[in-house]
Amino acid sequence: MINDLKNNFFQAAFGSTLWVALLATLFNYQNNVEFMNIWNLLGIGGLLGLVFGVIYPYLWNYSTFKASINILLCTVLNLLCGYLCLYLFSNEMFNMVKPYFIGVFLLTLVGHILGFYFYKRYENNKLVNSLNNKLKKAS
Repeated sequence: MINDLKNNFFQAAFGSTLWVALLATLFNYQNNVEFMNIWNLLGIGGLLGLVFGVIYPYLWNYSTFKASINILLCTVLNLLCGYLCLYLFSNEMFNMVKPYFIGVFLLTLVGHILGFYFYKRYENNKLVNSLNNKLKKAS
């Protein structure tokens, strides 16, 4: 489990760092890159790696919490990570989005609820198919 989560972290952190760097390159028309921007970029990559590479896989694959606790934890952590990443990327964008915190929270919560039910349906179908295949082989 630890090796799996470690690999997930590095994959998610590296991928998200490249993704944010690409977006910043495309949409930032300034030629100057300050040294602190590089640290902010690495911080964003680390946060996204932690949330999507460690916390999400742990909660959905290894934890024994109830579904409602998983959904609430994922929603809160996703929202906090998103706002912190936005703050690290641009204070101006953060100040523009900050007043809509409740709406973003509700939208994130609904997205996690829908995602959870589709994910569980997919996992249950995989399990049913696996058990049916084992029954066919046994008979």
